[in-house]
Amino acid sequence: MQKPAETHSIARSLAQPRAARAAVVLAFFLLFFFYVWLRLEPAVEYYSEATVFFLNGSFLQRFLAYPGGVVEYGAAFLAQLNYWSWLGALVFTMLGALVFLTASGLCRRAAGRSPILVCLAPLLVVVAWRGRYEGHTLTAFLALVLTLGAAMTCPWVSRRPVWWRWPAGWGMGAALYYAAGLWPFLLFQFFSGWFEASRRRNWLSVAGLVIPGLLIPAAWPGLPLPAKILNPWGMGLPLLFAGLAFLSLPAGLVVLVLLPPPRSLEDGRSRAGETPAPRSAQRPPQKKGARARAASHRPWPQVWTKPVFTIVLLLAGWTLVWGLFDGTRKSLAQIEYCAALGQDVQLLAVAHQLEILPASAEVRVHLALYHKGRLNEDLFAFANRGSGQLLPGLELGVAACLPQGQTLLELGQVNEAEHQAHEVLEFDGDRPDVLRLLAKINILKDRPKAAAVFLNLLCQVPFQRAWAATCLAELARDPRLTGDQLLALARSRMVTTDLPHDEMPAETMLRQLLHSNPKNQMAFEYLLAYYLLAGDLKHLAEHLGQLDDFAYRAIPRNVEEALLFGQKFQGLQFDLHGRKIQPETLRRFQSFCDALAMPVGSAPRTLSALAPDFGDTYWYYYYSRLAQPRGS
Repeated sequence: MQKPAETHSIARSLAQPRAARAAVVLAFFLLFFFYVWLRLEPAVEYYSEATVFFLNGSFLQRFLAYPGGVVEYGAAFLAQLNYWSWLGALVFTMLGALVFLTASGLCRRAAGRSPILVCLAPLLVVVAWRGRYEGHTLTAFLALVLTLGAAMTCPWVSRRPVWWRWPAGWGMGAALYYAAGLWPFLLFQFFSGWFEASRRRNWLSVAGLVIPGLLIPAAWPGLPLPAKILNPWGMGLPLLFAGLAFLSLPAGLVVLVLLPPPRSLEDGRSRAGETPAPRSAQRPPQKKGARARAASHRPWPQVWTKPVFTIVLLLAGWTLVWGLFDGTRKSLAQIEYCAALGQDVQLLAVAHQLEILPASAEVRVHLALYHKGRLNEDLFAFANRGSGQLLPGLELGVAACLPQGQTLLELGQVNEAEHQAHEVLEFDGDRPDVLRLLAKINILKDRPKAAAVFLNLLCQVPFQRAWAATCLAELARDPRLTGDQLLALARSRMVTTDLPHDEMPAETMLRQLLHSNPKNQMAFEYLLAYYLLAGDLKHLAEHLGQLDDFAYRAIPRNVEEALLFGQKFQGLQFDLHGRKIQPETLRRFQSFCDALAMPVGSAPRTLSALAPDFGDTYWYYYYSRLAQPRGS
């Protein structure tokens, strides 16, 4: 029998590693939470991904018709909690804690130990995946939680008689396949076979449990294995991250069993009265007093060596996570976030950081510039230096349709805005931002009942109900919502003539808007920007007289630059209607000509060297885009 002093010494020696482990795990999850909250910003994902979710039975029915739909439905609900970044980060951290706890329990039961690195590896993979801003990270994470939770029952089931054990394993596998899909089902089958083999050590018993279970997907009623079931994550990095997330724990478990446990672990088990791992070799017996004295006199560096080594490896993992973060995708998502909240200054600040702007982002930048009164002042100040199209239509993909719809609504081209919105509705589903846009469009077109349809749908979306319910109440009192300033401004700009066309004739639409309302300053500024991007300086000069209609004190800077260029190199004649070109613009133009020192129409070798000083000017845009041969 152990003496009280010896018992106290053993407890103290065991408590030190446990305290170190708890401290490391707590620090990891604190870092995990703040990384997701402050760096990944779930609210940015909420607006950029705009995951569709409705609180009604018909929406749920869509997910009950195929394997994996239940988890997708749950992930769609959890994605709504990203509305507040702190809440989305908290939910993600709680899922991570569940993964860690279940992984620790499975490793302890399967290998007799649960190293922190093995149990936290799936979390590092998933958070790195989420930092890429692509793929269905929440769906995979939720599926992993459900799988490991189901696998926790395997040790208990493996102790039951065969007539109960096998049907229970098959039934749980079938339920998991239906709820979470093929990949979680296969991971569950791995754990089922593992615990069956470790307890029975009979391969016939393992085959009887696992092989019939593996036939479940092939025998699923009315549903062969489509591509969505085999690979729900997509190709490329999402598939790689999903594979690492699901395979890291089984791989770590195999390594734990193949490698012998540390000597200190065996000592700890024997002191605590635990049974050593099945594969561990028994050492010669040692007196209890000697073991207690050795534990009590063990120097503290030996106790803390393993935690320090673990911390170093975890920091290396976090360094890799930080390096895999995709700042470009995050910035593009932030542009959508700022556009949704009307944060034009922040949107332009983010756009300045990007080297390439896709069509969707460029359309949003143009609108933000207009809102700040800088459209024809800073048109060429961003990465693309102007792509040549203000409103590309469907040519550059459906991603540009939503921002174009919002721009067209403000311009007054309500029919064109509706066309763009329905394109998004067809390809991306009932996104909340699209439903809002369609509700506004139908109000402008005096169709309050149609607007109410979209508003009622929004009432079924978490965090959108308040706005939609308020709008419905106001709509009941005033079907035209005359008190809404944005709608009133768009209504005053609406065109009064038809314009049949197959594409997006930007110039014609803008001129049509000015014909319907000559005071439409937005259409006027967009028309000037169109001529600048097209290099049509003749028509640009013809509209200088309209500056008086909108009380311009000075000519916009980019227009000045284009006029100077046309006068010097194209013989352009223009009337400034009493205005003067600013001295700073004249000075910069002379500096540009001196630096260029090459014939017009040629692409100077020094063009890239001019970008730091003149990259935001029409002159640089002309030589970098308009003067280049087509196809170059």
